[in-house]
Amino acid sequence: MPVRVLMLAVVLTLALQVTPVQAFQTPPARFALWSTVDLIRRDEALSMRVGPDGSARETLLDYGDPPGAYRFRMIHRDSDGAPEIHADGLDVVFIKSGAATLLVGGEMIDRSGNTGSGIRGGTRYELSRGDVIHIPADTPHRYLVPERGHITYVLVRVPAFLDDPVVLDNAPVLRFDPPGFAMWKTFDLQERDAALSTRVGPDHSARETLADYGNPAGAHRFRFIHRDADGIPEIHSGVIDLVYIQSGKGTLLVGGEILDRRGDMGSGINGGMRYPVGAGDLLHIPRETPHRYLVEEGGHVTYVLVRLPAFLD
Repeated sequence: MPVRVLMLAVVLTLALQVTPVQAFQTPPARFALWSTVDLIRRDEALSMRVGPDGSARETLLDYGDPPGAYRFRMIHRDSDGAPEIHADGLDVVFIKSGAATLLVGGEMIDRSGNTGSGIRGGTRYELSRGDVIHIPADTPHRYLVPERGHITYVLVRVPAFLDDPVVLDNAPVLRFDPPGFAMWKTFDLQERDAALSTRVGPDHSARETLADYGNPAGAHRFRFIHRDADGIPEIHSGVIDLVYIQSGKGTLLVGGEILDRRGDMGSGINGGMRYPVGAGDLLHIPRETPHRYLVEEGGHVTYVLVRLPAFLD
């Protein structure tokens, strides 16, 4: 075989070995999609390399200034985690498999940096697959795993907003302890999904605000959205979208150029890429990225949308 042809074959072979998710891991931030199948595969791989501390982890996406300001990690635990506290970052957590108890709040004992020897007080919450959690900054927390059990979760750590929040008037009142913490169980999301499907409006969607932390107003917001048909083209200047597909399936059109832009919306998207999405998938849509949810006739897609500030500096 001629040398030139051989070199071309090698290049093509290497290119085919790079998965879409791996291609998204280089800064600056890009769109990323982790499918249910991909996360299951990663979970199985992590379970085979648990370290002496009873855990294994993998960084899925890492960007921002300073480095690691926005970090997506998949963590598998076979035993209790160390007590943690983060002064400058908040956690959004998606439970992917297993079960555990989350101890959150109270007072960190023997604090040294982001860790300590224990937590005095606090509240315990039972965790299971499909749960979605918000842990505010400067809040002690610890994952407690039953003997011979495990828990695997995707942890999204983003910078804490330090200015005074402005919460919108329609924000729900949360009654979790400690203040700022929130959790939505799988069965709760299923019940909310069923309720939303009965009140779909003329735009073929229904939505519910789960939480609004007002950083800035409406940017640090958790929403639950049900769609029976295509959504409008969207683009957001100052926020990023974290999306957890709770039920149904559809296609996400992302990238390209927004047409006839007015604020956060447009009449269409020129170009872009199409990605199938389904229950259990997790997405990252960076700021200033056109996107649109497409739903087949007779189908639906329901998702938790976590909108977070994109700190431009």
